[in-house]
Amino acid sequence: MIDVELDIGLDWRNSGFGQVEVEKAVDAAVKFAGLPGLSDYPSPIEVSIKLSDNDEVHALNREWRDKNKPTNVLSFPTLDDDDLNSFRHPELVSGSIATQRPEGEAAKWTLKQVLGDEPEMELLLGDIILAYGVCEAEAAEKNIPIAVHAAHLVIHGMLHLLGHDHIDDDDAEAMEALEVKALASIGLDNPYSE
Repeated sequence: MIDVELDIGLDWRNSGFGQVEVEKAVDAAVKFAGLPGLSDYPSPIEVSIKLSDNDEVHALNREWRDKNKPTNVLSFPTLDDDDLNSFRHPELVSGSIATQRPEGEAAKWTLKQVLGDEPEMELLLGDIILAYGVCEAEAAEKNIPIAVHAAHLVIHGMLHLLGHDHIDDDDAEAMEALEVKALASIGLDNPYSE
């Protein structure tokens, strides 16, 4: 399970979307992200999520993406592709294919690869921030509760932190399929169906 550091802004206080719902969405995204090595990580794993407002997200979107408008969700990953690959392919040990997944001391290869000699270090996946006004408007347009839409956006943001993207059509299709599976696992409908 991923530790979720959650900061809930005033706009979100009566949205029905709080710590429990955020944790369910985070766990669902991790389950389908294709990183089996995360479950073996021996130290705490954390993600920071802020439920904020349009103004803050607008400023971050302008600063980091050169887009002068708010957006529904932004993700700021802390792990690079090499770090993520160490969790994606736990059968790789020291650059060679092992005949079976390592156990015990041998399983600590992930720590060495990702952290070097800091085995007790907490792993921070990154930060996610949602803009209340944009989320509220999109939920109203879809005629769904904001809590349902926010769960989808947290899953979407988590998948970004875990190395997925939607830059090209194939990647977008693959990421949407993961989102749909993750949402279904917590009892929510496919947001892409007509």
